[in-house]
Amino acid sequence: MWHLPRILAIFVLHRLHALTCERCGAVTKATLPPDVPQGRFCGRLMAVVSAFAGAYRLPQRLIQMLVGELFGVPMALGSVAKQERTASAAMANAVEEAHQYLKIQPAAVHADETSWSIAKAKGWLWVAATSLVAVFLVRPSRAAKVAKELLGEAFAGLLVSDRWAGYNWVDTLRRQLCWSHLERQFEGFADHGRGGKRLSRKLLRQTCKMFRLWHWVRDGTLSRAAFQRKMQPVERRIVALLEGGQRCAQRAVAGRCREILKLQDALFTFVRVEGVEPTNNHGERVLRHAVIWRKGCYGVDSEAGAIFVGRVLTVVTTLRLQKRNVLDWMTDACEAHLARRPGPSLLPVPTSQPVAFPLPHVPVPMAAAA
Repeated sequence: MWHLPRILAIFVLHRLHALTCERCGAVTKATLPPDVPQGRFCGRLMAVVSAFAGAYRLPQRLIQMLVGELFGVPMALGSVAKQERTASAAMANAVEEAHQYLKIQPAAVHADETSWSIAKAKGWLWVAATSLVAVFLVRPSRAAKVAKELLGEAFAGLLVSDRWAGYNWVDTLRRQLCWSHLERQFEGFADHGRGGKRLSRKLLRQTCKMFRLWHWVRDGTLSRAAFQRKMQPVERRIVALLEGGQRCAQRAVAGRCREILKLQDALFTFVRVEGVEPTNNHGERVLRHAVIWRKGCYGVDSEAGAIFVGRVLTVVTTLRLQKRNVLDWMTDACEAHLARRPGPSLLPVPTSQPVAFPLPHVPVPMAAAA
């Protein structure tokens, strides 16, 4: 049986004596010991407050209540915000280091975005994630300039995303469109008359074949060479159906087919490049935690709050991807900041030298649409 003892914070009072010289009137005041930080709260309590917010999605009023009830620490609501701002500064260098690391990764990077209000105005939370590092930014815009800020204008990796136009500056040969999004769009064709329904049924049948083959090669029951061979007729058929869909009588269906074909080179990158997935499920998974948090906190009220959200989500998500303890890392970072010494890093421990993805362009032969 596990027993949880009552945890009460310890309050330490430091008295700094001051003496006044009787001759000149100069006041000499004692200083705090070097291991005692400035402020009313220690680094671990600061880390707990920040973890309650970023890791456990609690609003500030609940954090104030929990700190008082769990630890017996009286903390004003304004002090909660102040601790978050100080913790944000403590995380800044590690987050920037992780951001620069992500920009130069040759591995696949999954990107996504969701709404996030800033001072009651429309804003966006962006994320870019590899298997071990995720970087978040809160910005007032969903434009391509933010995607360039997130990924780096010299982005050399391979981008997995939906068809949002903000990513169109990335070469299509270095992209993989999310087939979960495409599948939902194919399902939507069925709402546009008989022609759309017929096209939807045919595209979904080929998509089902594609995912079945992908699951086999992913699980190791099909070799990659056999997978690529079996995918050739599927690729040709899907492209042919989209080509025919451009002539569909329903304008919405025809327009959507044209839009998808503009990014044709990004449809089947996962077939030719090992290590790339056909969906952006990883990007959506790392974003889900933030989406749930947003529903409880309703966004942020200031630019400082937006910076804190981006940094704390970067820290929490990256540490969880690496299976590292969030509270221990944040405690180390906050204590280092208060002691004015370098803090811990978010970078994963290197296991091997990363190898850049080869990205040959293999054209898909066209076939007449059925």
